[in-house]
Amino acid sequence: MGSISLPNHVFFRRSLATAALALGLAGAAQATVSVEGSVLDINGRPVGQAQVTLDWGPGAHGATAVTVFTDERGRFSFPRAFANASSEKLPVTVRALGFEQLRTASSFNGNDEIANLTIVMRRVANQAAVAPSSAWLDSVQDPEDLAVIVQNCVSCHQFPAPEIRDFANDIHDMHGNSGPALEQSWSMSVKYMNYLYVEEFARGNPKRKVDVQASYWQFPVEPLAKKITELFPGRMDYVEDYDWGAPLIVTPDTVISEYEVPDPNAIREAVLMGSDLWIADVNSDDLIRVNRFTGEQRVFTVPSDVPVGPHTLNKGSDGSLWVTGLFNGIVAQLVDPENEEWRVWPVRDEKVRGVGIHDVTFDPKHEALTDTEGRLWYSNIAANAVGYFHPETGAVGNYIAPEIPGRPSARAQLYGALMESDRKHVWYSQLGIGAFGSFNTETLEFEELVVMPSMNAGPRRLTISEEDILYVPMFGGGQLVEYDTQARKQIGIYDLPDRGSAPYAVTWDPVRQVVWIATSNADVIYRFDPSTKEFGVLPLPRQRAYLRMLQVDPDTGVLVSSYGNVPIMAYGRRMAFIIDPGDGAYDKKQQLSRVED
Repeated sequence: MGSISLPNHVFFRRSLATAALALGLAGAAQATVSVEGSVLDINGRPVGQAQVTLDWGPGAHGATAVTVFTDERGRFSFPRAFANASSEKLPVTVRALGFEQLRTASSFNGNDEIANLTIVMRRVANQAAVAPSSAWLDSVQDPEDLAVIVQNCVSCHQFPAPEIRDFANDIHDMHGNSGPALEQSWSMSVKYMNYLYVEEFARGNPKRKVDVQASYWQFPVEPLAKKITELFPGRMDYVEDYDWGAPLIVTPDTVISEYEVPDPNAIREAVLMGSDLWIADVNSDDLIRVNRFTGEQRVFTVPSDVPVGPHTLNKGSDGSLWVTGLFNGIVAQLVDPENEEWRVWPVRDEKVRGVGIHDVTFDPKHEALTDTEGRLWYSNIAANAVGYFHPETGAVGNYIAPEIPGRPSARAQLYGALMESDRKHVWYSQLGIGAFGSFNTETLEFEELVVMPSMNAGPRRLTISEEDILYVPMFGGGQLVEYDTQARKQIGIYDLPDRGSAPYAVTWDPVRQVVWIATSNADVIYRFDPSTKEFGVLPLPRQRAYLRMLQVDPDTGVLVSSYGNVPIMAYGRRMAFIIDPGDGAYDKKQQLSRVED
């Protein structure tokens, strides 16, 4: 097994007085213990590429939970020792498709400094306990039906999440195969979701009304309820034969470190700056800074007289942190975290119906990027417009995207935005009407427009390479578009390994020269290699892994994201996480840099 280089983030400060004595560890002395072992099936055969997680829960010193993967021999080893593990319960769980955890045996050696676990798994046909929500969507044959379900349901939460599956089981037990009764039950559920949606997104506008007859995408409730009844007529407590759809790219050196923040919160996004994770709580006006090594947390509140709801985070090239709010057109820049020095702009433009800043423009490193005149451009989701503000002069402007024949303007939402390398072209996506295009910041005109065949294709948060190759995730379509912005032509469109995965965001990796794809419904991150057009799969440690963004740290190459289970009533752990893919790509980059120097 290769060595794993990870900072000292797995020492824990749990009290011995509250420690549970389990796995035969009751007699061991207080110590710092390394944890390793094997995962085997009931016949003693190794289970390779299984996820092994030590989940210490809130209050841990460092990461709340740490996950590693087994090698081809079923062996695993955690990167650093755990304080007091010899006297505490080791809360270890294993996740592998087609298996359930049966029993664990433990032993100590090396003067009780090494805990060796043997975890036995049993093959099962029913994968419901470990498979992602997207596994239940495999039965949907028509891509347009799939896109309708994803756009209307998965935009807020996974579908079918465990509580939705429980609801399906209950109404089926009550009504049997009665189509009208099942349809009525689903109709009531969709209307309830509408209330939750408005409660979440109308806090900045108390006058907003609830339209219980229209779902998330202005899709009428009754047809949506009918479609759900048609596609999922029975119980949802069983799923089998699901696979990841592409090779796993994990190695014995892959490490996932998860960080939990106290409830109540609605974690939306996270970025890594040095040793600190910055986490946006969209249900408040707060950012939470978490030291990745110690777990120490500190709350930073965006100074504002009106609700902000921190939504999108981008690093600046100067080391600052840019924050855009879900409400009231607020843009903030945390210039100096140590002295909590802020710059805050309430962006107002009476020429459009509202300013709802979703994303600000960025470069291939996903750092905030202005145009050649110093204007920071953004996607105005409230007015379906490309907008800008000038941080120094305060000048603002918005340009409403042209209507597309046959696509209702009421559904149009200008969503993602980034800057081409010439700093003169903004590329944007329109989530609700299946289109993406470009805007010239010099001529102030819309130029290219790419319209997908399906209005429900759902392009969301895009990315761009140093060569100005654009990558656009199709949330509803379960596809990735590769587009040459210089030649103004599409290179290709690729089906993801699981088309029900709901790709929310893509991020360019300058060193690995690959695209990372954050999904909302499949509990995975995909890697796309443009040179081979092949996908790889990096599975996440738990169900309900709803991702809305993904950062690649430019210094270390670790991946950073969070479980964005929003609105606040959506179930799921409130965690940000860091992934070391274990491929050594950035170590090779640093070695090359030293040779060149």
